[in-house]
Amino acid sequence: MENDKVDPKVAMNDTPNGWARNGVNGVTSVLLVVLRAIAVALAIFLLAISIPLFFLPIPLGLPLAIIGLILLAMTSKRAHTFITDWLKRHPGVWERVKHIFDRFHKD
Repeated sequence: MENDKVDPKVAMNDTPNGWARNGVNGVTSVLLVVLRAIAVALAIFLLAISIPLFFLPIPLGLPLAIIGLILLAMTSKRAHTFITDWLKRHPGVWERVKHIFDRFHKD
């Protein structure tokens, strides 16, 4: 069966490739749903607290908003599609984001 093979490189926003069907008594699917729900709640919380912190003289709001957006894009297909479509419409912002990620992935 092809569904028995699990790809360890599957991203959080990809389909679970049969994990929900092949999990031990549905434990894997429940764990996946719980982890996604926690990550979405954390991302929304970070975005919510980043708005008032953005106006403080200490630069905390923007980094928290970026972390919240990244976490939300990782866990929600709809948010991932919305963010990537927005970045495609604004190539200047995409180049800056890509530059930041390239800096972290240099070996």
